[in-house]
Amino acid sequence: TEGLRVNTEAMRAHLGLTHGLIVSERLSAELAPLLGRARAKELLTDLARRSYAEGRSLGELLAEQPESKDTDPDRLTDPTRYTGSAGALTDRALERR
Repeated sequence: TEGLRVNTEAMRAHLGLTHGLIVSERLSAELAPLLGRARAKELLTDLARRSYAEGRSLGELLAEQPESKDTDPDRLTDPTRYTGSAGALTDRALERR
């Protein structure tokens, strides 16, 4: 990794290409206890389709849903606030060295 440079603008642009769908795993985990797994999956599937069809972000569409009134769609769809298992996976990989 010597010489590796991070281009934050390019990273944000690439994340933006997903219209927020990169955090769909997190949304599923957050919404399932509130809506039930089946309804959360149905809602996210519908919103994902609409996101691309309408050129709108997943967070924007989620904010319009009555089911999401007890959530913070902006926080939930911000990829900089959610790294999933990245930390644990990185630690495990480094331990193997």
